[in-house]
Formats: sequence, C-alpha cells, structure tokens
Amino acid sequence: MDESDRTAIHEVMEQQTVSVAKAGIVASLNARTAVLAAANPLYGRYNRSKSLSENVNLPNSLLSRFDLLFLVLDIADVDRDMALARHVTLVHQNEGLKGGQDGDGADDSDDGDKDQGSGGRNSRGRAGGDEDVVSPKVLREYISRARRHQPVMPPDVAPYVVEAYVSLRMQDRPGRGSSNSKQSDQTAMTARQLLSILRLSQALARLRFSDYVAREDVDEAIRLTHMSKASLTDEDNGNDGGRGSKRGRRGEDDMSSIFNIIRDYSTHSGSREVELKLCEAMVLRKGFTAQQLQSCLEEYEALQVIQINRNRTHVYFL
Repeated sequence: MDESDRTAIHEVMEQQTVSVAKAGIVASLNARTAVLAAANPLYGRYNRSKSLSENVNLPNSLLSRFDLLFLVLDIADVDRDMALARHVTLVHQNEGLKGGQDGDGADDSDDGDKDQGSGGRNSRGRAGGDEDVVSPKVLREYISRARRHQPVMPPDVAPYVVEAYVSLRMQDRPGRGSSNSKQSDQTAMTARQLLSILRLSQALARLRFSDYVAREDVDEAIRLTHMSKASLTDEDNGNDGGRGSKRGRRGEDDMSSIFNIIRDYSTHSGSREVELKLCEAMVLRKGFTAQQLQSCLEEYEALQVIQINRNRTHVYFL
C-alpha cells in the first residue's frame, strides 16, 4: 500500500467529508463510509515471522480502525492451482462467445424471470447452472430494504455483550492465551474492538431486516472477530482461514480446544452440568462452528467422558 492509499484512508476516517481521487475516479465520502481495503506485502511476499503492521507498512493505530482483518496467502496447492488454471484458460478460449450469447438472449432472460415468478426456472436458475445466481436487481432491492432498518441493542442483550467483552479481555491478559511473539496491537481486544463487535452485530441484524440485535448476532460478530485474528496469527494459515492445511492434526486440535472450553467453564462454575445452548455460544465466540461442536460432543460421548441428556439440552461430565 503506497503513500496515497494511506493518506486517502486517513482522510476518510478523520474528516467529516473528503474528496478522494484515485485511478481517475473522484468521489466525495463522509466519515460514516465503510472502507474495504486490500494491501500487498512489502517485497511481494508475506513474512509470517513479522506482524501484519510490519508486512504492509501501516501503523497499528490505523489498522485498529478496521473491524475485521483477514490474511489471504497464495499457497501452492495442486488442486486449487489446476482449477484456477483451467478456469482462466476456459475464459480465454470462449472469450467473446459467451458475451454474444448473453446479448442475444437478453429478451429470453426477461421471459425467464417471468417464468420464475410462476414457478418456472430459466437457464440462469438452479436447473441450468452449477450455482445460484442472484440478479443485480434483487441484490439492490435487498440492500435497499436492509438499509431501512436501524437495529438497537435491547436491554436483555446488553449484559450479554458486556459479559462477552470482559471474557475476551481476560483471555488477552499477559500469560494467558497464545504466547506467539507476533501478537501485535491490532489483534488485542480493546474498547475499539468492542465497538467493532457492536457494529458487526447491528449489521447482522440489519441483514435479517430486524430492528433489534439478538444474541446470535453478537455470537456471530465475535466469531468473525476471532476468525480474523486467527488468520493473522495461525502458522498454518491458508486461503481457507488456516484450517485447510494439515487438516487431520488441526481437526484433532479443534476437538481438544472445544472440549477444553466446555471443561474450563464447568470447572470455574463448580458444576458438572453445562447447558448445551451455553456451550454453543461459547464455542461460536471462539471461532468454531456448530458442526465442530457436534462432532466434539459425539466423540467425547463415545469415549464416555461426557453424557448428554435425552432432550439434548445439557452436557454432564462423568
């Protein structure tokens, strides 16, 4: 990221309104504008022994203003590289042909939309392609409706956010958590990070067309925060968020981590019984998924370390 990029981002974040000129595009932005930025590492290669700040030559004071930071590495993989090469060559082979077909079939697409409204499927729907394609019109309408909602934090969810923030702060204390020397300021849990969690929670509620933030929104916001941190500190990080390489060993580590989360809570609470919904909330906060939790419970239940009641509401340590 060059000096002009850094200056533009500083101006957008520190001034109420600013005009930014970049690559021949002139735009007037306000301080509430969401900034999506990408930066290449110095010398063309990301150095895992250095922090993100050192790699992209940006101060932590600026990086901390971004709610989420994800690291995407270009790691050699035979399957992914072959798929990418085939896709690029296919695009060049059919260059101009596909565009002409789309142009000739413009009227057909309109008819297809009408057919979809009556239960039919056109060539761009599920029956004609490998992926579901959302039309720009539908996407614009969805965003327009979502922006009408301004979610607020209900009184019953506010204490939940406070508890989660305090718990995350305790994990960042010296001597706890990861001892990785690359742990830098942009991955520490601060009051600014709390504001990020609140903004993400409100955004998730807005996607549901809701005027109130739910606990599930907070858990998902914390999970996204954890995943962004993991992408910066995980040694085995790849394009899949650090969970693709060495999958077998990582899978075992995930199982142990999830079990330790539940066991530690049981130890500190002094109870051998833990509510399953609470387990799921704690696990999601740590960046794991509900499917990983289910796999962990099944494995340790088979080992007769834990037991789940018939109603699947509580976990008991044997």
